[in-house]
Amino acid sequence: MTDEPVVARAISPAADPAHGVRLEVGAFGPWETNAYLVWDGRSTDALVLDPGMGAAQPLVERAASNGLELHLIANSHGHIDHLFDNGPLMRASGAPLAIHPDDAYRLDGRNNYGFEVEAVTASQDLRDGEQLRIGDLVFDILHTPGHTEGSVCLYEERAGLLLSGDVLFAGSYGRTDLPGGNDEQMVSSLARLAREIPSNVRVLPGHGAETTIERELSWMERIAEAGRLLVPG
Repeated sequence: MTDEPVVARAISPAADPAHGVRLEVGAFGPWETNAYLVWDGRSTDALVLDPGMGAAQPLVERAASNGLELHLIANSHGHIDHLFDNGPLMRASGAPLAIHPDDAYRLDGRNNYGFEVEAVTASQDLRDGEQLRIGDLVFDILHTPGHTEGSVCLYEERAGLLLSGDVLFAGSYGRTDLPGGNDEQMVSSLARLAREIPSNVRVLPGHGAETTIERELSWMERIAEAGRLLVPG
């Protein structure tokens, strides 16, 4: 867990001034995984994405301080650093869990790091082409495999926001040499994001600082044209 509390990072409304998004983010655990608390600024419904090790209690406290109730907990994919506190957060909030069905098997608590991780079950699927609604926010679910079989990105078009998990980072893409990784799928996923997501969209990744599609677009397009993974830059 970071020494600092979950840090507020406000996202201003995009084209529609009546439609906004609010979020807080903190980096947790030895992997410094970004956990996101997201809401629309008007309703009390909130989403938590990727509650890593030690994230549950700070997220519960931040939700309470903002007058929010957790509507849903979601995992961008099933690696241990993104789901470690699913169980504690589900118990503390009563919120259901969602993950892409291809990564649901990773919720059984087994891992190669020697940690005790609570086994949980997701009651909602994050499927490509479907939408996730949190108050007035509408996230399009994009299945973007490559880092894992069931990696997803959540795209809020009106707010110009992409929660990219471990698919796209500032200056890089997700590793493909971990369990579930696949080079060809990562190429396809990066090509899809380059093709479908506008350049001004803000990208909030699973690790590290935020970026924009525009900042990453040149190397993403080079990978798409080459049809294979290249060193970004």
